[in-house]
Amino acid sequence: MLDSNDLKLIGQEVAKVIEDNVNPQFESANQQFKKIDGQFREVHQRLNKIEATMVTKDYLDEKLGDLRGDLVVLMRKEDTKLRSLVNILRSKNMLNDDDVKRLFTMEPFAQLM
Repeated sequence: MLDSNDLKLIGQEVAKVIEDNVNPQFESANQQFKKIDGQFREVHQRLNKIEATMVTKDYLDEKLGDLRGDLVVLMRKEDTKLRSLVNILRSKNMLNDDDVKRLFTMEPFAQLM
């Protein structure tokens, strides 16, 4: 039967086997986890940068609305110029009433005659 010294030696051998074989495996896994953690940190930093520079839907909607308003203003100015030109040509008898009516009822800013 095994006495306490034998059990102590068996315990030391088991500890040595664990230290020589199992601990290196844990160390290897730990190094892999550290590498993956570093990669996640890098991805997280890049994602934060993207979020900081990303245009939101609300911002884009606001800017597109502003652009649409600016375009309407420009079109109204051009429409005013066109109407002035039509009136000048009408006063010089270069356009008849039907031509004037047709031009004034055209889109985008049709005028009811």
